[in-house]
Amino acid sequence: MTETIVGRDVELEAVVRFLASAKAPASILMIESEPGMGKTTLWREALLRSERARIVLSCQPARSEASLSYSALGDLLSGVDESAFGALPSPQREALEVALLRAEPTRRAPTRRAVGTALVSLVRTLAVRRPVLMAIDDAQWLDPATASVVEFALRRLRDAPLHVLVTRRTDGADTSLLDAFDAPSAARLSLRPLSAAALHGIITSRLGLTLRRPLVVRIAQRSGGNPLYALEIATMLARDGIPAGRELPVPDDVRALVAKRIRALPAATREALLRTAIAAHPTVDLVDATALGPAEEIDLVRVADDGRIHFTHPLYASAVHASTPLVRRQQAHGDLAASVSSPEERARHLALATGEPDEQVAETVVAAARLARARGAPDTAAELSELAVRLSPPESRSVGQRKLELAQHLHLAGDLDRAARLLEELAASLPAGDLKARALLLLSGVVFQRAGESAAAAVAREALDTADAPVVQAHCHAVLAGWAGTHELVAALTAAQTALELLEGQGDNADPAVESFALANRIRADLFLGNGFDETAANRALELEQAAQDPPASVDDRMVYRLGQWLRYVDELGPAGEHLGQAYRTAIDEGDEASRLNILLNQLLVELWAGEVGVAEEVMTTLRETALQLGVPAAAEVWQTYLDAHLGKLERVRELAAEADREEPIVDMLYLRSLGIVELAAGEREAADRDLERAGRRLEEIGFREPSVWRVEADRIEAAVGVDDIARAERLATRLEQQAERSQIPWGLAAAARCSGILAAARGDAEGAEAALARALAAHERCPMPFERARTLLVLGQVHRRAKRKRLAKEALTTALDIFENVRSELWAERARAELQRVATRQAPTTLTPTERQIAQLAADGLTNKGIAARMFVSAKTVEANLSRVYRKLGISARTQLGRALADAQPPRS
Repeated sequence: MTETIVGRDVELEAVVRFLASAKAPASILMIESEPGMGKTTLWREALLRSERARIVLSCQPARSEASLSYSALGDLLSGVDESAFGALPSPQREALEVALLRAEPTRRAPTRRAVGTALVSLVRTLAVRRPVLMAIDDAQWLDPATASVVEFALRRLRDAPLHVLVTRRTDGADTSLLDAFDAPSAARLSLRPLSAAALHGIITSRLGLTLRRPLVVRIAQRSGGNPLYALEIATMLARDGIPAGRELPVPDDVRALVAKRIRALPAATREALLRTAIAAHPTVDLVDATALGPAEEIDLVRVADDGRIHFTHPLYASAVHASTPLVRRQQAHGDLAASVSSPEERARHLALATGEPDEQVAETVVAAARLARARGAPDTAAELSELAVRLSPPESRSVGQRKLELAQHLHLAGDLDRAARLLEELAASLPAGDLKARALLLLSGVVFQRAGESAAAAVAREALDTADAPVVQAHCHAVLAGWAGTHELVAALTAAQTALELLEGQGDNADPAVESFALANRIRADLFLGNGFDETAANRALELEQAAQDPPASVDDRMVYRLGQWLRYVDELGPAGEHLGQAYRTAIDEGDEASRLNILLNQLLVELWAGEVGVAEEVMTTLRETALQLGVPAAAEVWQTYLDAHLGKLERVRELAAEADREEPIVDMLYLRSLGIVELAAGEREAADRDLERAGRRLEEIGFREPSVWRVEADRIEAAVGVDDIARAERLATRLEQQAERSQIPWGLAAAARCSGILAAARGDAEGAEAALARALAAHERCPMPFERARTLLVLGQVHRRAKRKRLAKEALTTALDIFENVRSELWAERARAELQRVATRQAPTTLTPTERQIAQLAADGLTNKGIAARMFVSAKTVEANLSRVYRKLGISARTQLGRALADAQPPRS
């Protein structure tokens, strides 16, 4: 049935203008007003005008659905065809299907982030076919799970051909959906009161009444221009009549008006209306359609062809509910509990039907809360858990456990204040034992988010003091190992080892998630303390995590990411890149932007260390964009500085370091390290020594013993030699060599040997220097870092030059220069060139290899590097490196000089 829209010409024109554009970027229109002003009428008209030109995703949540997890999301996606779901990446499809009850919950509850990412992908897939209209009527009744997912998705769909049309009440309704869009793309449309003439037209068309203008004016004044209120007044007047000249005997609230109409209906009709009002999805299977007949006749409800029942206005449902005595509402809830199939809805009806504590009902509600949590709806789980606590008899042994579960749900839902209050109450009231320990462990997590690691560790130690069972004690030690982190490495190692010892032999009682967490903390502490990397244990931790019931929600807390990071530390750059790539794809699939930041910075280092500078720059661009999106641009600046230092951008590094907030020790160390390496390359010895020494001391302050993690020590030693502080350099080099021998990481072995060579050379021991540098080059065979190998070759070339071994010096220095040029480390390349110029050789500097001559000739003929690469079947990087060598050999500096230089260098014909 199409409604005639009366008195809303201006508003309707605004809606039509909103719908006129079908192109990106996305935009949103929020229609808002007090109840009864006609928001839904305009909303329906927009849907009618869009059904051919757009793909429409719509839902009309009701108050009775507001507590059911993902109820509105199910309606929103009900018309999406199966092929669109099938095209989703597996993690997104699984998360969405579990959330919508299309699949059974798995051991890993889907995060709202994953469900939201699936919604983003669905909308983008649909938008390829046609523009999409997402239409939500009465957004104030969106269930929390759906509201969170939709807001998440809208913030990531700003560039899509998407229109979002939302209606909401103005009485304190949330505006987060509107805030998801930038101001130019977001608009509000507030409905004004209707004039007496417009109300007269509505009353005539809807009720068939013809009222005199004075009476209509009085109705307009009494209703405040609200069309629903005016219709109710007119309906009452038509039924009861009114003496002329008297005040309209009308209650102040429209619900009271409707309640008066409802009371006049037969008892069976009132009962059917009540069931319709309190059911989440009322249909003729739940409600006697025949009994609803009188209500249909007066346009309170409508029964659709598919059997679904709708109130013609949400206020009518509220009026039915409010006008029904509590006892009758409880009876109706009890009847519906026996009829509905959804465990969540059944539990809620049972809870609302029960006035006194009831252990059996409480347990049913607890089971429903756990199901809601398994579907990724912690808000709903928290509401149900609160009902379960209320329904638990005071003597029940389960009250404490139910309160703890409630706190867990609140924590997952992000309601940290309520979670903390409840956990503090439990910690104060529970007797010593494992339940209290588990409450304190959860409280330590809340404390960490508020006050940091030290305060959290204090709460975890309190939990350990009260724990009885070995598995709970192990959990406490594992958490303590996590809070110790990188600041108290010895304490972290001890706590992790203790946790693992306690878990030994516990069998099924051991939680694989706790064991994996403890093992990961032990591996990390061992690695950072210089004891080497236990890859076997790392793979075992990964297996345990995969078997866990509830593995970490964030990708950068999972073993696939940690493995990628740890493998980078030990120079397994290929496998590191594979694990980090897998972690990044997972973060994309799950919409985990925060984890993407950590993954990207590790990918940056893998590519930079591997000499793939172009790829590293691409990763850096993505890293900066991600940090900006997350509102933490400084998190990218420190890594931009690190990249710039390797590229030799001295002034840029100094500028970034001067502007940065360097209060955190690790952040300050990174800036100092970047400054030091670029100053070392530029020959600024005193500045390099000052900054690298400070960087090394920063690491000593926090207990780092494994030099291969941050890779500062070799530069620190070289800088100390540069300022002739040989004693300090020897002390640092001895320690580096001992650490490298213990952990056997290739970079550490190569760097330690290079430093030994530098020191031997400084003492005038050329033979000892050559032997040390030979050991370094052997270690470099297992260390896929071309920049570091070039550093060693540069030192070797210097040693050979001083020993008058010119041919060997030239070979080492030429190779070093080629590498520095390939990895675009310009300052180090300049140092290598300077050393080469000091090597006098008999070979003519203009002698070109056949490949160099061919590339040079193509460049002289006008081809670009890209064109030459295509012609020669090599990479553009190879062309650049060859041309650099050609320029050097021919003694030229510009491409325009190539033709003449090649002609001059042409060998004479025989």
